[in-house]
Amino acid sequence: MNKFTGWVKHWYRYKTDEPYIISAAIVGALAMFGSILMDRKKHLYIYAIILVLIALWALFRSVTFKKNFVRDFIKQSHFNPNQVGLDIGTGTGYALIKLARDTDLDKVYGVEDKYQYTVRRLEKNAVLEKVKNKIEITTADINKIPFEDRSVDVVTAISANGNQFSTPKKAIIQSISYEMKRVLKPSGVMFMVNTPAMIKKYAATFEKSGFEVTYMHRRFERFFFIRSIIVKYK
Repeated sequence: MNKFTGWVKHWYRYKTDEPYIISAAIVGALAMFGSILMDRKKHLYIYAIILVLIALWALFRSVTFKKNFVRDFIKQSHFNPNQVGLDIGTGTGYALIKLARDTDLDKVYGVEDKYQYTVRRLEKNAVLEKVKNKIEITTADINKIPFEDRSVDVVTAISANGNQFSTPKKAIIQSISYEMKRVLKPSGVMFMVNTPAMIKKYAATFEKSGFEVTYMHRRFERFFFIRSIIVKYK
């Protein structure tokens, strides 16, 4: 029961990456169940069940699976009180807040460039998680991160559907990866979560720049269409 309530709380606070897919699947399933009850169209059962499964898949993908990758990275990492973290494209703030709450980092910065709503939601989550004094949020283009060269110890970048991290254009991938490398200290670490295709492209870009790329693995990552990498200086 505690796991279920924790899952619901996480979904409520941080929302999902696929709200339209989930909403469309649920509405479609309800419409089909209505036709089954009113018009006795029993052959629609299988389609309604498929839509429900799609909604559940999307929920678990963004609410549970990405969360577990972030949790595993933070669990295996060790940061000192004099170090600084940065989460780019932070959205509603799960990775940012997790870094602030569960590590010894002195300060964690978030850069968000998309919606004002997500920034407001992030600020509310920071208060609920009691880390508001440890974080600072900046609204800026993630292709031009407003931080000095070699100024942060850990950079996290968790993708959501439709954001710049998921744009397959080579120029954008190179721009974002360049900015991540630029702000990272020589002793620092980068962590990314994205689709397998996008992670492969980012990994290749980092490796060409002489960085060491390590893939993190979880069971069912192929089913949920998510991969993750840890990037460090060699």
